[in-house]
Amino acid sequence: MKRIIAFSTVSQLGYMFMSIGLSQYNVALFHMVNHAFFKALLFLAAGAVIHAMADQQDIRRLGGLIKFLPFTYTAILIGSLSLMALPWLTGFYSKDLIIELAYAQYQFSGQTAYWLGTITALLTAFYSFRLISLVFLSYPNGPKSDYLHSHEAGLGVVIPLTILSIFSIFFGFLFSDLFVGVGTDFFGNSLFIHPDNITMIEAEFSLPLYFKLLPTIGSVLAAFFAILLYNYKDMPKILIDLTHAHLYFKKIAPWTMDISSDLLSGKLGRRIYTFLNGKYLLDIIYNNFLVAFGLKLGYVVTKVLDRGVIELLGPYGLSSVLTNTGVNIGKLDTGIITSYALYIVLGLISILFILFYPVIISGSDSISNIGIFNGKNINEIRLIMIFVSSLILLNVKSAEY
Repeated sequence: MKRIIAFSTVSQLGYMFMSIGLSQYNVALFHMVNHAFFKALLFLAAGAVIHAMADQQDIRRLGGLIKFLPFTYTAILIGSLSLMALPWLTGFYSKDLIIELAYAQYQFSGQTAYWLGTITALLTAFYSFRLISLVFLSYPNGPKSDYLHSHEAGLGVVIPLTILSIFSIFFGFLFSDLFVGVGTDFFGNSLFIHPDNITMIEAEFSLPLYFKLLPTIGSVLAAFFAILLYNYKDMPKILIDLTHAHLYFKKIAPWTMDISSDLLSGKLGRRIYTFLNGKYLLDIIYNNFLVAFGLKLGYVVTKVLDRGVIELLGPYGLSSVLTNTGVNIGKLDTGIITSYALYIVLGLISILFILFYPVIISGSDSISNIGIFNGKNINEIRLIMIFVSSLILLNVKSAEY
């Protein structure tokens, strides 16, 4: 139950962002304030229902609570009507204004925002009254013991529900001129709207009446369709027939069983149901592509870059080189006189090279003018090669011991 209301919060945040995208920041703030009242009302009333029904949140396991929780039903009904922006309720004065301001731009982007906002309003009305239908108006689907022990919330919940209900009805009407009225200076210099984006006059006076009423008419029809679909006689079976169409057609027209069709076999209905029931498969796309890519990238960064390159060239690699060098040097202390004699000879040779290397390498300058081997470079390279060869010889001998 709370999940439905939480997803509704996401759609209302979408309206606020749409208003910001239209540069109507005052309307976005007004809708945020309005939304606070009826959404707090819905969440608190949902908590009262869940508490009354032994912590049951699955709306498929509720139903028929209008006779058991009439006050809570009234609170949720007021919150849902304000959420779907029924005229003269709080949500109407900001939500419908955002949609009207989108159309009032008279641009393609504004037209797109208007129709997306209108479609969202229809969906909001549908799932709001779907919740009311399944929780309060349909047949009881929960355990008998839960209904026997159901009760209205205490005074500590009833009073906030009453206050929030009053604000969900009257706040928009009382404060709309203050927040978003034409010519109001309520926000003063705290909000700056560029003169090119001031479309309040167009939304109030030049917008055709049909486009003003379309979101409201569509919301009322969507709410009526939700009540009809989930309550009136055999209408709920339509959803089952969509996914089991072959059983339905087998009864009324057996000859259709020989026709190969996704619609007649129910495959199309099952695919549509899977798509909608799976939240448009957004979680699958998110997990299989974005999350999986992020995990693989994190693994590569951790194993190859962090624990690989950085550690080998950084603290771990430096400590390993020093440790191994110390171990190898320690192996030179063997206690064998011949080894010490070898070290003395190698040291003497190294000292002789250091003292007399200008004399030793002064000859053989035939390659001194080729590439990088010119001038002083050839002498330095030869010296480096001598020292490296000596170190390699020392390591080899120490490894033998």
